[in-house]
Amino acid sequence: MIAGWLALSVLSSTAQIPDSFTNLKVLPRDITRDSLVQIMRGFSLSLSVRCQYCHVGGDGVSFAGVEFAKDDDPHKRKARFMLRMVDSLNRVVLPNIPDLGGRAPLRITCKTCHRNSARPELLTQRLERVRDSLGIEAAVTEYRQLRTDNQFSGRYDFGEWEMNLWAERLARTGRSADAIQVYELNLESFPRSRSILSALGQLHEPTDRAQALEYYRRALELQPGNPVLQRRVERLENP
Repeated sequence: MIAGWLALSVLSSTAQIPDSFTNLKVLPRDITRDSLVQIMRGFSLSLSVRCQYCHVGGDGVSFAGVEFAKDDDPHKRKARFMLRMVDSLNRVVLPNIPDLGGRAPLRITCKTCHRNSARPELLTQRLERVRDSLGIEAAVTEYRQLRTDNQFSGRYDFGEWEMNLWAERLARTGRSADAIQVYELNLESFPRSRSILSALGQLHEPTDRAQALEYYRRALELQPGNPVLQRRVERLENP
């Protein structure tokens, strides 16, 4: 995989991409240079990586000295596997989706999953890794940085329910303190979310009834007349 072109880049005069290719194991052996360049450019932009992500040699900037035929980098071997996987999904699996009704089947590409990231993972999967290794405070810091850097890139889902569902999972597994921090973090972006306020009320109720009551009241202001919230407020106001 040749990676690293920017969207508007043109091969420089020092580029060393060959006119013919060896060691092609997935792409057609008679593929033209222009076709190969366009395919590899698509990989590069989909994963936001450069040439040396999969190929050895060179200076990491130009293509001079890159040894395209070598298989020394494990990323290149993974890329071949992924190409075969995508081809199988597009040719074999997706055309057999039930009830297509004559419509063309879906077609996936690298960007379908990667979305400008070399490692295709959900926002909450990344945060979970940070939480497991460094704690919830580090995960909160990571979220704030990711939201600042990637809010409009399409790389991660910063909608309300991506974080809500993570908080629910944390609460179900007995990590209520972490769940509270995740909900409170999400509340900063969605201050009028009845779902977040109600969940925070429920999580605080066993240990801090006053705080729980405050969250329930705020949720009830957003949805007056909600019978569940009314009962919870009345129960805490009249213990």
